This record gives sequence, C-alpha cells and structure tokens, in this order.
Amino acid sequence: MRTVFQLASVLACAFSMNAQITATLKRFPARSSEVAIRNNSTVNLTAFAIRMDPVAQGAADRAPFVFCTDTAVDTDRLGVWGPLPLPPNQEYAVPVTGSLRAGHPVDLFEPPIVTAAIFADGTTAGDAALLARLMLRRSNMLQAVELVRGILSDAVRRNVPRGQFIAQFQMMADSLDHWYLPPEQQVGRTLYQSITEKLINMSQLQAGAPFPPARFVEQEIAELNRRRSTLLESRPRLMDAAVMRQ
Repeated sequence: MRTVFQLASVLACAFSMNAQITATLKRFPARSSEVAIRNNSTVNLTAFAIRMDPVAQGAADRAPFVFCTDTAVDTDRLGVWGPLPLPPNQEYAVPVTGSLRAGHPVDLFEPPIVTAAIFADGTTAGDAALLARLMLRRSNMLQAVELVRGILSDAVRRNVPRGQFIAQFQMMADSLDHWYLPPEQQVGRTLYQSITEKLINMSQLQAGAPFPPARFVEQEIAELNRRRSTLLESRPRLMDAAVMRQ
C-alpha cells in the first residue's frame, strides 16, 4: 500500500478539478450491461480504468470487475470498444461480464463504479489505486517492448534455430498466463503472442538461410521503437512514477 500512496502523490501533482469522467451502468433487456464512460473535461481522455465489486450474493468467490484501456499501450487497441483518445463530451462503452437466467441477463457486478482517468495533458482524476495500476501497466509494457527488442537484435547475430526461437517467445507468453498474476503484470503477454504468431506464419526459408530474417527483425524493431517512444513520452512521466516506487 505504501507504493500506491507514494505514486498517488506524483499523480496528484497533475490533478485538475475540471479533468473528470463519469461512469454510468446501463442495463438492457436482451444483453449484458455496459458502463458508459463520459469525458466531461475539456481535453482528450487517453486512458482510464474502472472497477466494480461483485453483487453481494455469491461475491465471496468472485473477483471484482476491472477494465483498463490506454492509448499508450498498443495492444489495448486490439480489443477496443470505443474511440480513444476520447474527445470531450463523448462516451466510451465498456461491456460488463454477466450471465443469463431463464433467458434474461443477470448482473454479476454492481455499483458503485470506481474510476480513474489520465488525460492528454497529463492531468489525472479518480481513484489512487487504479491510477497506480494504469501507470504500472505502462511500465510493464515498456519492459516487454524492450525485452523483445533485445532478443530480436541478439538473434540476428546468432542465427537461432526456428523451432527454438518460436518456443522462446511462446514460453514468455505462457509465463504470464497465470491466475495469480495481476492483470497489469500480464500486459506484455499479447506482445509475446503476436511475435510468436508472426514467426509461426512466416514462409519457409531456403535451407541454410539465417533465422530470423534480417528484414523481419528490422521491421519489428522499428515498430517496437515506436511503441517505446510512445510509452516514454506518455504523461504523467513513467520516470516520476518509478522514482516514487523506490
């Protein structure tokens, strides 16, 4: 908890009273509920997180519903449910996990809805713990990007066997696929899976040709460099958050 409060002090420095979002639970007769996130500030919303607790009945064995999305984390865009960055006075719809009973949707989670937000100018709003999780997601994603970049750069010099190279990335992805790891620690898994799939689907090379191909490595490193720059340039600065966690 000490880390959360220390990080919250960094984020509070960028707090703006008019940088706010509202979260409204919308229920529907024939499908699961959704949370409508509305940007009430005067600048674009670039990242947000929400949390709802399970309904009181049967809550003991169910984890809270948590949803995070962030323009600084490229893999978030693969499952986007609305536009980000979210302009002022616009809404973003977040589907909420539910169930069916006698053909009717049943809520598994209930308000209050806890929120946190990061805006394009670096201001923040909302719950300190959720803000800390958003920043930790960015840090873990940066670590994953730099790890993949290093492995690819090294592979060009060593000509790694195809099967071994694919297995390495698959093992990295599997290492994050555990229930006991918090979601913000698992954020790099999608990146590892993406590299694995690209390597598997790569056309067979001529016998004796180096693997991975230099052209593939160049393209991937260029993309990874772009992601790295996005994360490093995101606001609030990751460096400030990292200092407060020490």
